[in-house]
Amino acid sequence: MSSEALPVADRWWRTHDVGDGVTLLVEGHITPMLESNVWHVRGRDADLVVDTANGIGALRPAIEELSSGRPVIAVATHGHFDHVGGLAEFDDRRCHEADAAETRRPFSVRIERDAQPDGVDEMFAYYGFDVPERTIESLPLDGFDVAGWVAPGAEPTSFVSDGDVIDLGDRQLEVLHVPGHTPGSIALWEAATGLLFSGDTAYVDARLGFDDLEAAEASLRRLKSLPVRRVCAGHDRSFEGDELRRLLEGLLHGGLATL
Repeated sequence: MSSEALPVADRWWRTHDVGDGVTLLVEGHITPMLESNVWHVRGRDADLVVDTANGIGALRPAIEELSSGRPVIAVATHGHFDHVGGLAEFDDRRCHEADAAETRRPFSVRIERDAQPDGVDEMFAYYGFDVPERTIESLPLDGFDVAGWVAPGAEPTSFVSDGDVIDLGDRQLEVLHVPGHTPGSIALWEAATGLLFSGDTAYVDARLGFDDLEAAEASLRRLKSLPVRRVCAGHDRSFEGDELRRLLEGLLHGGLATL
């Protein structure tokens, strides 16, 4: 099928108000394997964007509909291509320094199967998917270059470290360095509300992946110690703290060895 045969999407982003001043955005019209969560957190003095998806369709206009002119801080929980794709659209771009190189130059996923780099088949298979002929079913805009698109990176404007606080005026989120999925993986913890933005360190309904199991175990134990009320994860649905604790119990009592 030629790129001319693909329709132009009326709206690229699916959005859902999840409460607590948080909105979920997910790129529409892409293969399920590449769907990842963008979280918009509304603050009094500034807004926060946690992860920026693949960068196929422009994210900033969708965020501007929610931010009402407030400054926006964009933070990547880790450097994988499906979480940093829209980072370059924002003036304030933050990640952990250990993932800076990958944030600048993420794995070069393409749209057309014939152009995919080595390793894509294995990556899709690990999560239980076949590689489609195209990773999109619609175009984000007229004239979009299907053949030329490659997963974009971004130069961070600053780095976050464990214990840093992202201050939105009336909301403060603490940076937790939780390596394991990647060396620079972070989570964001809002103690006042019990919200945890876990990135790809913890989610449900899909297979987890860790590059360093020893580091992952320590990170999961750290998350288990928190009085989490709700988790806003890097993929799939948000879920309650009790479900997180059950997930972590299973991983810490033999589940990690099966990944």
